[in-house]
Amino acid sequence: MWQQYLSYVWNALQGDLGTSFATNEPVTEVIARRLPRTLSIGLFAMLMVVLLSIPLGILAAVKRDSAYDRLLTGSSVFLLAVPPFVLAAILVKWFALGGLQIFPPTGYAPMSDGLGEWLMYATLPAIAVATISLAELTRQARGSMIEALEQDYIRTARAKGLSKMALVCKHAAKNASVPYITMLGLNVGRVVGAAVIIEAIFNIQGFGQLGVTAVINRDIPTMQGVVLVSGVIVLLVTLLVDISYGYLNPRIRNK
Repeated sequence: MWQQYLSYVWNALQGDLGTSFATNEPVTEVIARRLPRTLSIGLFAMLMVVLLSIPLGILAAVKRDSAYDRLLTGSSVFLLAVPPFVLAAILVKWFALGGLQIFPPTGYAPMSDGLGEWLMYATLPAIAVATISLAELTRQARGSMIEALEQDYIRTARAKGLSKMALVCKHAAKNASVPYITMLGLNVGRVVGAAVIIEAIFNIQGFGQLGVTAVINRDIPTMQGVVLVSGVIVLLVTLLVDISYGYLNPRIRNK
């Protein structure tokens, strides 16, 4: 048994993940064909999350206990309770099959077909994937910024007459970003998990669907490859998060 394990590890390090039982193709080639679809939608979703959650969360922290803050907090709680597959079905009903019919209901177009074509197919899946992460990270950005604004050095800077914009952007933002980055890294695993369901709804032959098909067909080499690549992605993201800590907080770097 251990000889087989060592042989698999050695071959994997050389890019050989075995041969698919279902298609008789090298698993590496199958994953290389499917993974870019999931990565492109996942990165698009995370870009939406970052661009929206940071300003929304900061504004809620600055306007703490206001009507906007309460509305944002309530909306976040509601979105956290909505499963991604339910939201995906609603999006398809409203924007693909309903009166609007702006986006195609299913399928995928690679970026090689043009950015506009890719956006038409990637937007609805990306929104469905991003929603829970957006709600969670908006709350995280709000909480982190509130905590940062209550620090003694912020009170001192405020007493010296610094504007609220300067306090937030120049002093509080970096310290508030450390827990936010941590939560952002943790949400990568959630995006990979959501891809399994979202790709099924939108009929996208991506990495998540590859894993499901491998389980159904008992395609063990492909299952192992999917699990291995998923683990590597999560580890790489965790490494990037750890590296970013030193840049965002000099005290961590000095330790």
